[in-house]
Amino acid sequence: MCQDVSPDSTGIYKVMPLENVPRLFMKDLRNDPMMPSLDELRRSGFPMRFFDEDIIAPRKSNSGTPSEALAEVFQVQANIIKGGLVLTFLGQHQAMDGVGQNQVMNLLSKACKGEAFSHKELIIGNQARENIIPLLGPSWEPGPELAHNIVKHDLQQTGPGSGEVRMPYDKGTWCHFEFSHTALSMLKSQATSTRPAATTYISTDDTISAFVWQAIIRARIARYSLDTKAKVARAVDLRRYLDVPSTYPGFVQSMTYHDLTMHEALNHSLGEIAAMFRTELEAENPGLGYYGRSLATLIDRTPDKKRISLIAGFDMAKDVMINSWANQNSYELDFGLELGVPEAVRRPRFDGFQGLVYLLPRKKTGDVGVAICLSSDDMERLTKDEEFNSFATYVG
Repeated sequence: MCQDVSPDSTGIYKVMPLENVPRLFMKDLRNDPMMPSLDELRRSGFPMRFFDEDIIAPRKSNSGTPSEALAEVFQVQANIIKGGLVLTFLGQHQAMDGVGQNQVMNLLSKACKGEAFSHKELIIGNQARENIIPLLGPSWEPGPELAHNIVKHDLQQTGPGSGEVRMPYDKGTWCHFEFSHTALSMLKSQATSTRPAATTYISTDDTISAFVWQAIIRARIARYSLDTKAKVARAVDLRRYLDVPSTYPGFVQSMTYHDLTMHEALNHSLGEIAAMFRTELEAENPGLGYYGRSLATLIDRTPDKKRISLIAGFDMAKDVMINSWANQNSYELDFGLELGVPEAVRRPRFDGFQGLVYLLPRKKTGDVGVAICLSSDDMERLTKDEEFNSFATYVG
């Protein structure tokens, strides 16, 4: 619930009891001509286009305003289709990030099977949110680490910050692609063999992110000059940098930021781009811990939260924002329904947001799905990109 809203303040969200029994939303879509049967979905590879949030979710991802009076922290919708069930989970982003939502889903799955929560789960799940991230002292001033978090309406004003996010008129179209375990092994091998000598390790996540970013730039370069700066923001879980338990269900996420000219991004090897991403995430990097505390302090001391962003200064017609859920265990959760574990996990299709990318939970086979939103022209070029298609399979 959002309280204390005023002309100068977007208010403060507080988690409050809603009803004695949590709501469960249900839809019977067996006779809906827009929803295929499970067999039809299976044959087509579970395309994203069949999972529109207007149909399968209780709420739109981008509905409401920052000061909306009431928003449920967590919602579940069960959609009955011919031959199967589509379960949709929706977490309120002021209350939890993707890691937090995954933990809530794990707890729900345990509860549905009648399993007791462990003492550790109860302690971590009920921690006081106010003290999770220690704020910086009264002498703190915003520094350059917040360049992409402070929105400047006047770029001439002093201090760190960037302009407002620029959203293209064309919201874009979503498509889902699959990377097989074999394709990912080949990509990882390529990245490892071309990484700088100083980088001793890169992850599969680093590799996919680098490969997708370079492919998107190839799709977009027709509209820009080679010296155009292209930014990429990559979501990062700050828990380990702030000594927050890995299963804490709240919001402890921000981004790492990189920018190169399009010429540099295209001419660097896959390993060099992946290593650039990895360097920011090194466990011994003290910068992310301080950055997390600095961002939390900024949020705490800024009444008007519209002045805060995770992508200030970004132009989504040329820049990219990458979120990874690849390490979430969604394919292990059965919620006690005796239907088995999921056959497919998808990000519901929502309003277009050019440049937004999701790496989806990894299958038990090691395959990883990727959801990408681009303009129709850029998407057409991406789907015709030979290098991209040699590793990614178009699903739709």
